[in-house]
Amino acid sequence: MGALAVADFEPLPPDRGLEFVDGTAEGVLPAALGAAFGRGVLGRFRAWSFDGRPPYAVRVRLRDARWRPGEGAEEGFFRAGRRAAVEASRCVHHGVAPRVRVLDGPGPTAAPRPAVPARAVRGVHVRRMPAGACGGWALGTADFEPLPDDSGLAFAFVCELDEAALPSELAEGFERGVADVLYGADRLPSFGFLVRLREAAWHEVDSGPPGFEAAGRRAAAEALRCLAEGGEPRPSVWPARPAAGRRGRSG
Repeated sequence: MGALAVADFEPLPPDRGLEFVDGTAEGVLPAALGAAFGRGVLGRFRAWSFDGRPPYAVRVRLRDARWRPGEGAEEGFFRAGRRAAVEASRCVHHGVAPRVRVLDGPGPTAAPRPAVPARAVRGVHVRRMPAGACGGWALGTADFEPLPDDSGLAFAFVCELDEAALPSELAEGFERGVADVLYGADRLPSFGFLVRLREAAWHEVDSGPPGFEAAGRRAAAEALRCLAEGGEPRPSVWPARPAAGRRGRSG
């Protein structure tokens, strides 16, 4: 939670391509952090390019931000930019408004708030081993914790694994899956959770973002089941295969 940002996505003429503007007020954000957000958001759009053409001609304007000094702040804004690009694309393709993640600034304040979970749900294990794999192999353990009252957030996700243990695109897939279940078709999640992905394993060939996205959906559904029924997460046996090429780390 070291990087919070609000950005606007403004359409441009088709021949303009991609642009980024750090529009934060002077002194609000170090230039390096704004630049990191720009690299993340434009890099994500460029990764979706076809025949050298990005999917949108758009100017991304970073309007406001919060940050905490310390190690990892630049990486946090880079990842925030990637998340912003994915959310903007979701809004465009589905014709919906952005999901609310920040309740008390930066940006406009949301009047309604998500329900406060009655308790934490820890140790939610998920595993996916579809026949033939084809990018669907995913293992993970996540904790779902109530957000503090003073966090000012509606939803937060933290991956406690570094890039070597779990590539960022797989962690982002897990986050998208969790958010899809908690938010559903609404702008606010059903419960205000801080989700920590603390353990994961992946395969160099048989894992991909869609598999981890499905794992995230399964983890969130299990956490909601535990809240509704008052039980603990159902046990999951971590399989030994596919062994070749499998990577991962416990947090």
